[in-house]
Amino acid sequence: MSLTSDFQLGIFAFFSVVAMASAIFIVRARNVFYSAIALAFLGVSVAILIADISPEAYSIYSAFHLLLYVGATVVFLSISLVMFKGIDVKEGRIPWSGPLSVIATAVIFIVILVTVGNLPSISPKTVDLQSLAVEILQGYWFPAIILVIGLLTTVIEAISLARRE
Repeated sequence: MSLTSDFQLGIFAFFSVVAMASAIFIVRARNVFYSAIALAFLGVSVAILIADISPEAYSIYSAFHLLLYVGATVVFLSISLVMFKGIDVKEGRIPWSGPLSVIATAVIFIVILVTVGNLPSISPKTVDLQSLAVEILQGYWFPAIILVIGLLTTVIEAISLARRE
């Protein structure tokens, strides 16, 4: 296997575990707000897994996934859940969570440093925003329409919840 495919396999394995853990947490959480936050982690993990399949082919789809599902849906769920007075967000005190998160962050940081240090250097490519916009509008017009409809629907739902109608 080449170095790049090893890196992609490592990313796939890590974010697969994150996606499965987030999905289990969503189902088992007693607080709906924490389930919505875990939904954000699940959405980011799925977007990374989609982009990891073929970065050249699926990077735009992955960006739309992040914008629509993570950006709009999770923010809408979080705001609407907090607006209802019956839902309390309680802070859970777990004594071992702080040291565990520090250790996990350190391990992930070291793995990323070791992996990135072994990758071949790639020269950065300049991006012309006008040509990118033309490519998105010509080549990806249908996902753009779906994204706009999804965002408009989310805004309409948020307005109707805010007005309590």
